[in-house]
Amino acid sequence: MTWFLTQMQSLPSPFAGLLDGTDRMFWLYLLASAAIALVLSFQPGQGALGPRLRAYWLSRDARLDGLYFFVAWAVRTALIVPLVLSVQTVALWTLHGLNAIYEPPFLAWRYRDIVLAYTLTLFLLSDLSRYWLHRAMHRSRWLWPFHRVHHAAEVLTPLLFYRVHPVESLLFALRHALVAGVVTGGFIFLFGARLDLYTIFGENLFIVALFAFTANLRHSQIKLSYGRVLEHILVSPAQHQIHHDRRHLQSNFGSCLAIWDWMFGTLRLPAQVPGAPAYGIGPRGARYHSVSALLFEPFRDLGRMIRR
Repeated sequence: MTWFLTQMQSLPSPFAGLLDGTDRMFWLYLLASAAIALVLSFQPGQGALGPRLRAYWLSRDARLDGLYFFVAWAVRTALIVPLVLSVQTVALWTLHGLNAIYEPPFLAWRYRDIVLAYTLTLFLLSDLSRYWLHRAMHRSRWLWPFHRVHHAAEVLTPLLFYRVHPVESLLFALRHALVAGVVTGGFIFLFGARLDLYTIFGENLFIVALFAFTANLRHSQIKLSYGRVLEHILVSPAQHQIHHDRRHLQSNFGSCLAIWDWMFGTLRLPAQVPGAPAYGIGPRGARYHSVSALLFEPFRDLGRMIRR
């Protein structure tokens, strides 16, 4: 077992996420999602599980997601990571900017209270910023062509999470650097360098507790609902599947917390959407059946918009 873990950690490949608690591919998250999916798959009247699994994982979208996963990892590693600001850089800018205006107060809070406040603040502001950027990807005529790549799938698989255009990946990486950097710099200004983060498996405590173990079911055929009351607070897999229904693309933009959708009028609960979902974007989705189309069709769309 030790040898296996050592070998996996040395892989300079996308499979490194299997041992990274901040990645959806972390083995424990995959195991938890698979266990939940297996239990929910044995429902009366659904037929034998084997043929259903073969049809699902051999579908055109599943095969395309598998191939694009490696392409997206290569593009992200070669082009996006070198371009993105680091959290440390933004934190230093924030700290220097605050120091130029105010005298650092160095508030005398207890260490555990500082860590808890930092962990919670980072979680809330990161989730809120994800909501607004995701909403902008749908509402902006200039950003939607890039996000449409993700919504073109008519079969939802866990690997669909990685079917994201490089431009969108760059925007979300910049969002993370800005939010985490500003929050970190602000807390150092207020409390000094006494800063840490409550984590599980290296990930923010709140993300793991509220999100990680069912995150891979969001892009799946498993309809897991949390119930009407809890789904006003947390985004369930069933809620995100509604977001992929072409009839409800302007709803359920939240990542972890549903309170943002509730507050800003974009919440749609599973109980409000009877019947089978209609995944994809309709006839226009036929343009996105190859890796090259996923990468270049958005730029063709922008070119057509500019020429008009």
